[in-house]
Amino acid sequence: MKNIFLLLVAFGFGLSPLTAQNSYTIKQCLDYALQNNLNIKNAALDERITDSKTKEQHARLLPQVDANVDYMHNFNVQKIILENGVIPAFSSTRIPIGAVEAFQLQLNNLLTGSLTANQVIFDRSLFAGLRNETNMKLLSNQRSRYSKIEVAEKVIKAYYAVLVAQKQYDFLGRNLSRVDTLFKETKGRFANGITRQIDLDRIEVRFNNLKEEQEKAKQIVALSYSILRFQMNLPLGEPLQLADTLNETTIMEPITTPEESSYKQRIEFSMLQTQQQIELANKQIIRASYSPKLNAYATTGYNPAASHMGDIFQGSRYFNFTYVGIRLNVPIFHGFAKSHQLETESLQLQKIDNSIQQVKSQINLDVQQAQINLGNSLESLKTQKRNLKLAEENVHVIRVENEKGIARNIEVTNAEADLKEAQTNYYNTLYQALLAKTDLDKAQGKLLE
Repeated sequence: MKNIFLLLVAFGFGLSPLTAQNSYTIKQCLDYALQNNLNIKNAALDERITDSKTKEQHARLLPQVDANVDYMHNFNVQKIILENGVIPAFSSTRIPIGAVEAFQLQLNNLLTGSLTANQVIFDRSLFAGLRNETNMKLLSNQRSRYSKIEVAEKVIKAYYAVLVAQKQYDFLGRNLSRVDTLFKETKGRFANGITRQIDLDRIEVRFNNLKEEQEKAKQIVALSYSILRFQMNLPLGEPLQLADTLNETTIMEPITTPEESSYKQRIEFSMLQTQQQIELANKQIIRASYSPKLNAYATTGYNPAASHMGDIFQGSRYFNFTYVGIRLNVPIFHGFAKSHQLETESLQLQKIDNSIQQVKSQINLDVQQAQINLGNSLESLKTQKRNLKLAEENVHVIRVENEKGIARNIEVTNAEADLKEAQTNYYNTLYQALLAKTDLDKAQGKLLE
């Protein structure tokens, strides 16, 4: 039956039965998903983006060098207007004193090539921003871990769903085999006139219903595998079998109460703390922007000029110019923009403080809810396990009595129906317990452990 099940799963995914050989434990599924899930890959890219932005900030400390080439053609050269006699060197005896005279000090074509370098000497806001890089990197790493936790939760639950679906499919197969045997035996009795037609019909109805349920169970198994493949980002042509089995001992968990230090195990809480540090650093950056900035600069180049454009490239026209300087920028007034920025950061910090308190309460609630759900599921599991054992024993006893002619066929079909219901209830309860255990591990920050 197990081999038939694996063949059905393989054909359900369009695989060759000969290639269905790869077996994955739940840990192997997790490892594969953490390497290949697209959300985790994007989170890793975000980390690299943060690292690249950090290097971009550091680059501002290095010299900034630019080359410029400007060409200008004057159709009508701008002139300097002077009054005759005001400047002796430009005075003329041809016109009266005080008369207006225009001088052209430029040529029609002007070409300027220059190389300029700027170097930050002192900028408190820039230095404060660089000190904030550690927090930015930490937040990026935490977001990446958050993505891994989300993926791990989905992979674990999907893995359990496959195991439960597979178990239910196997049980239906065994139930169907027993009912098929009963149907053949009853058919033989009917032929000998020992059993009524209605008894044979009832067993056939039961057989057909089980056959339909088994077909639905097969589809559920295939769908569960598809969901697990999706969460792992496993290629469609890659065979997938599960190596682990359902084990009730994996869901036993002692009841604990969250402590102050345990909150840090939850990545959401750690992310808020990091964001708090980032906002505090942002306030320091804004305050630092009130401080003066000191930059050094240097420029060198050539600016030939000519009346005719063709003459502008003559070597005799190229004369070098070079200058260096230091620029001190002192912020005085910017329309209260910085004060409003500080106010915004203060409000953001208040929001983060509120969020931290809310997350603490949420963590307490998550742990308590998961513990209650797990406890209830474990108690229910004991009952359903007992019911399943009784139903199996009841089917065995009724079958023996039926063979001896003591029990009627209707009692056998009813016992089989009770067994199927007990099986369904047991595995549904077990699945809910597994989900509750996963939720509890996540609530306590232990899912990736």
